[in-house]
Amino acid sequence: MSSNSTTEKTIELTGGIDVGNGYVKGVIRGEVNGKEVFDAIDLPSAVVSTSRATPKVPEADADALRIVVEDDFYNHLAASFTTPLVGHSDLRTFGRAALSTPGSKFTQFEVLGARSKADQELSFVLVLGVFAAKVLRDHVRDHGTLPDHELHASVRTGLALPIAEYVQRRSSYAAQFIGRLGSADPTVHLVTIKNFSTPVTVRLTFEDVQVLPEGASAQFAITDKGEPLAQALLDDLRASDPEEAARLKGVTAGLLVGVRNTVGVDVGEGTVNFPVFTDGAFNSEAAGTLEQGYGTALTNALDRMSTSGDKDLRFKNRKALADFLQQEPSVFLQGRFDRAAGFVSEEAEYLCDEIASRFEDVLTEVGGTTEVVYVYGGGSGPIKEILRPVLQKAAGSIPVLYLDAAYSRHLNREGLYLAANAVAKSAKPVAKRSKAAA
Repeated sequence: MSSNSTTEKTIELTGGIDVGNGYVKGVIRGEVNGKEVFDAIDLPSAVVSTSRATPKVPEADADALRIVVEDDFYNHLAASFTTPLVGHSDLRTFGRAALSTPGSKFTQFEVLGARSKADQELSFVLVLGVFAAKVLRDHVRDHGTLPDHELHASVRTGLALPIAEYVQRRSSYAAQFIGRLGSADPTVHLVTIKNFSTPVTVRLTFEDVQVLPEGASAQFAITDKGEPLAQALLDDLRASDPEEAARLKGVTAGLLVGVRNTVGVDVGEGTVNFPVFTDGAFNSEAAGTLEQGYGTALTNALDRMSTSGDKDLRFKNRKALADFLQQEPSVFLQGRFDRAAGFVSEEAEYLCDEIASRFEDVLTEVGGTTEVVYVYGGGSGPIKEILRPVLQKAAGSIPVLYLDAAYSRHLNREGLYLAANAVAKSAKPVAKRSKAAA
């Protein structure tokens, strides 16, 4: 072991990473000069792999501060992996850069079929990549330059799986990051960041991994945000549905925060999860997952576009289409945007019928005691005008509170961070005693 590795300080990170089928939303806390530094992460869940050892034109080391700290580094990360969780050491380009970078293989999550997210290598690549990028960002924030040695980090994180997978796979999924149960040595994950002329290796070990059911983590965040969010939900309902608002006259934000029997509709790209809380506790028996999502509508729309004869509507994958529709179109793209959105909207109607049908199944189990329905998730915004009325019809007298997409797509990551941070706080006294004893 080199002198650098023996003296190198281990960086401690705590994060919540919502690895969705469409986007990775995350928040990671680090420390620079004794002060907490939070990074918010939002990137497409996709990578491009190539057999090249480095990018064709690596960035200059001297530009590290601008590229790593000032720019959106997470969406341009290029890295290779040496870990039991990743089968090949190919160079992988992340995020929005992956949508326009040619390579040997473009990888996105499978949204058609029953393959578990926990079995798809992409989930591990994305989690390890964003934590490694955070380590390098904090080092460059602190020193202004790239390191001349390997960086070490110990990670505590909250991750999520679709409800159906959570029930079966939560323990084994966490163990894959941490290492074998009973082993004194955690699994080491090496991530070599290759954006620059000088590669930087980050050594990651996982101290703790909390795995939560998708959607349930968002409910934790809703509770944590308290009355300000509850008031915003009530204001939105009163503005969008005066008839429903009239039935809720007298309902205050404080009363809404105190609700303990809820159903969530968490619309993702590959799945729709229905977390159920009964008397304030997650009800795994009544909760469920629909193995379709907004990505299903995107994929089906792509198929129809390819046979429509419209040569302007050429998107190489659903991620490129989703990213195109998420941006405000210029005057030159408006017509193309409207035609693409029309194809997706038609497919979304079929999806919303499926969501409503599964929602009714959940209400058959717990509808008699359900007080409020929350709708959120990254896929909920684009289909709001179609989905909201069919859910309200299915819910009957139960109020349906549709969270604004500006914050609803980030609720899972915030709930996951809360879970990881709670464990980190409880572990700190133990860690201090251990060091003193040593």
